[in-house]
Amino acid sequence: MVRSVLLAVAVSVFSLAARAEILFEGYSKILSNDQHIGYVISRYEFDAKKKHFISTYFLKTGKGPTEVTESLKAVADSELAPISYEYTNLAGKESKTIDAKFKNGTMSGVILSGGKTQRIEKKIPKGTFLSTFLVYLMLKSKEGLRSETNYEYQAIAEEDAAITKGQALVGKEETFNGFKVFKILNTFKDMKFLSYVNDRGEVLGTNAMGQGITTELVANPSEATANLPYSATLLKTLFGNVPVGQANVVYRSLKLKEAEANAPAPSKQMGVPQGQGIIIKAQPEKAENKGN
Repeated sequence: MVRSVLLAVAVSVFSLAARAEILFEGYSKILSNDQHIGYVISRYEFDAKKKHFISTYFLKTGKGPTEVTESLKAVADSELAPISYEYTNLAGKESKTIDAKFKNGTMSGVILSGGKTQRIEKKIPKGTFLSTFLVYLMLKSKEGLRSETNYEYQAIAEEDAAITKGQALVGKEETFNGFKVFKILNTFKDMKFLSYVNDRGEVLGTNAMGQGITTELVANPSEATANLPYSATLLKTLFGNVPVGQANVVYRSLKLKEAEANAPAPSKQMGVPQGQGIIIKAQPEKAENKGN
């Protein structure tokens, strides 16, 4: 979901064998009071064959004993009703995993935390969805994603398998890092955060209000990961490959600017050899030559 950055991340061993159309993929840097403390990699896909939406993300902050990781792999049907999800959180020596599935309006699964096992079995009210898909629910709604709308919802918080009511207030269009976006104020689990989302549902940035934690979508993976720990093997396990982070407006804009900067100067006969392509008009016959 369009959400505040959680200061916890993970190692997931769940992966999908089938390839799907990538709707969005990008790297964002995580800042704490303007200090670069981590990164998040996010991908949304649609499997046309199975008619499934898939949300995958990996988040990392800190180093050594302060290192925290979190991952999620979530699957929903074409109407964004939940099918399954696997969530993992690792902070220091503490770990937590949730493996949940949905069938006939019931969520069932297992939570492993602190060496203890807790089984999940609860009814899911109609219309409830996995919070990671909030923006896509808004895009598919009757109102769509547009200014001056109030979207009230009920979603499952993946990090604790709890059903929580939320509210997303969409403000007027504004500019964020040079791009047109909607500023969305989201209230969920008694927390408020801002998200900057374009009309394609791409999240360009977030701000966890009162916490000093922000995220910013960047064009190059290295700008997000910087000198923080980075495991290609881990990412391949979770995503199926190492995400390149190019399916987003920030990357496309950078490539366009580079292409324009490297383009040759325009000319009148650009691409036509000198002397060719020139039309010479026929000259009128001279008077003295007439009648000869």
